[in-house]
Amino acid sequence: MFRSRPPLPVLKYYAYKATASVGLATPIWVLFLRANGLSFTEILVLDAIWWVGITLGEIPTGYVGDRMGWKNSLVVGNVLRAVAVVAMGASGTFWALAGIYLLWALGATLQSGSTDAWLYEVLDRGDDGDSDDFTRIRGRGQSLTLAVGAAGSVVGGYLGDVSLRWPFYATGVLFSVGVLVLLTFPSVSVEDDDRITAADALPILRERLLSVELRGFVLWVAVVLAIASATGRLTQPVAVGLGVPQTWLGWLYGGFTLLGAGASYRADWIRERFGLLGWVTVAPAVIGVVLALALVAPLAAMPAFVLLRAMNGPTNTLATQYVNDRIESAGRATVLSGVSMVNAVVAIPFGVAVGRIADSSQYLALGLAGLSMVLLAGVASIRLSGSLSLVPAGREAD
Repeated sequence: MFRSRPPLPVLKYYAYKATASVGLATPIWVLFLRANGLSFTEILVLDAIWWVGITLGEIPTGYVGDRMGWKNSLVVGNVLRAVAVVAMGASGTFWALAGIYLLWALGATLQSGSTDAWLYEVLDRGDDGDSDDFTRIRGRGQSLTLAVGAAGSVVGGYLGDVSLRWPFYATGVLFSVGVLVLLTFPSVSVEDDDRITAADALPILRERLLSVELRGFVLWVAVVLAIASATGRLTQPVAVGLGVPQTWLGWLYGGFTLLGAGASYRADWIRERFGLLGWVTVAPAVIGVVLALALVAPLAAMPAFVLLRAMNGPTNTLATQYVNDRIESAGRATVLSGVSMVNAVVAIPFGVAVGRIADSSQYLALGLAGLSMVLLAGVASIRLSGSLSLVPAGREAD
């Protein structure tokens, strides 16, 4: 009748994930940048700079994580994120923010591959769990981040009404608590005999990302996540344009994020119910249809934003499980960082395009419809051609 308590490392992982949210700043992020005189194009160029930083940093920092230890990589990355978010609240000019975005990207790359590599290895080596629990535990960890973010969005909305800088400072405090939690993590890394060298890193990365198991899957998931990220930047201008008061944005984002938390929590159920191929095609197709409706009914954009957030968490979790099952311990963080690099490269053109659309507000609905066409065309291509190969773990790559 009673489930046993999760192992201590998993509890520490959950505690860390509770501190990883940017929900306090999310509902006023774009408003803060706009208040500092930035156009939507400049805002999305900053996002592109962020993705460039991710692209350039993922492979070196993934390799560093494999070499220096995943725990150490996580600690340093979180310190950089804490510094960056506080600096962002104190800044306001485009060029200062560009540097801050690059610093934040560096911190994020130090964490992106190492977080999942650390968790997967803890489960794979532990007595109380195994790597098959990865989807469930990662999904619940992500749902905890989103749940804290939902509450933080409400608080951040009110803090932002006092000063648009305060939510960034509060986020810095939250990240600092995360550093303290990370310091208690057990050190888990590959054995010295299995460590990869710098000369090994790129061949391993190339072999894995171009394998039949991963190449089409990684690229398609990158497109879906890029559209979700870019479209999310339109939530605030669309909501304000539809008459939503600024103080309500926190509640709006809180509701969005809470729904995403619920979906992420049920990632293992989603995998069992829909299958991975079903989820990464059906979910984008539904969102594509709703986004297309925004062309004739602008209010349809709001449920599309909700669905995007519900899709994002489970898609990330299920995709990471799929990739983790098909790579070795040696070079795990390097390959996962390579996947993040692909996500970043794909996200850049979508972000810049959406920025241009947002600066011409009369074309918002048309832009959303265009993004919907990308999703629907991608789903149709996958279903008709069978181009997305999901190869069982352990099968030899072509």
